[in-house]
Amino acid sequence: MAQKIIVAAGLEIRDYQGQEMLRFLNANADAGPNSTWTYPKGAGAKAKYVVEVVYTMAEFAKALDTPDAYVIYEGHSRLGQGPAFGPANTPHVPDQKAFPVNPWGVHFRMGYDATNTEALCDLVEHSVTPAEYDLTTAPAGAFLPEALTKAADKAKRIEAKIKRGRMRRSHLCPVLGAWRTFKACEPALDATTTARGDAPLKDRHFYGQQRKLCLPKSRPDDMLTAVQVGSADLDAVALKCKVLFMASCSSRVHYLGPLKRRRKAAKSTCKFYLTSAVPQAYHARNFIEQVFKGVDPASRQGAKAMEKALNGVPRSGRVHVY
Repeated sequence: MAQKIIVAAGLEIRDYQGQEMLRFLNANADAGPNSTWTYPKGAGAKAKYVVEVVYTMAEFAKALDTPDAYVIYEGHSRLGQGPAFGPANTPHVPDQKAFPVNPWGVHFRMGYDATNTEALCDLVEHSVTPAEYDLTTAPAGAFLPEALTKAADKAKRIEAKIKRGRMRRSHLCPVLGAWRTFKACEPALDATTTARGDAPLKDRHFYGQQRKLCLPKSRPDDMLTAVQVGSADLDAVALKCKVLFMASCSSRVHYLGPLKRRRKAAKSTCKFYLTSAVPQAYHARNFIEQVFKGVDPASRQGAKAMEKALNGVPRSGRVHVY
């Protein structure tokens, strides 16, 4: 039976890295119906590999439960909010009439209880309004990424000082790590509306600042906030796939903990390929090429060879196997 490779092409990235993958497949494999390709060329029913490219969340979930499949998600991590899918050439702020539901705000939930995200370069940039996660009331033992655990601890310490009368809430704006409102500290941002008519920062809090290249030199710093995520979609699958490659930004940071937890609970043996930084390589294309050459990404030796090949190109994002 042919080995199945399923590529879930995410929002926006499908228009860039995804196109290079399609060019590779069309040049090296036989195209079939429903976005499938077989390899080697001319093998017909005797093909060793079948590649399927999918573009929806439901298809991604199905791929994760396809027995022994190699699954690749090539798209945005959405800063830990989860894979996002949508039509080709979706703009950063989709038109309200053309997109009554904003695809940038719909995710396959496979993360921690919450994640830290960017007020301007995410929420305003994509006109999304996820539910806020209150750092000052995060329960002990909350399932959070390391950065947000530290942020919650600091925010709670500052909140405790306020309750003891050692600090005034009205003085929080310049205090690093304080859980303060945009309304009090950045009223212009609190009132910001997008082309969709959303006000992503209204009545929202932030706890830190971060220099971002996406912002103009006149305002180089973005504000960090916390939003609810969870792992409801991941917990609904059994991870029957043999390999899952999350070819997205810093997927180790955003998803390793939840993935390992689900793998253990489901008694799965799925092997994870995750990035430690921002990748700009053609990872889906390169992964498929290595498989076509005979590399088995699920075996110990094959995983070493695959990891070396994926990291052997510029801007790989440092892929590692778990």
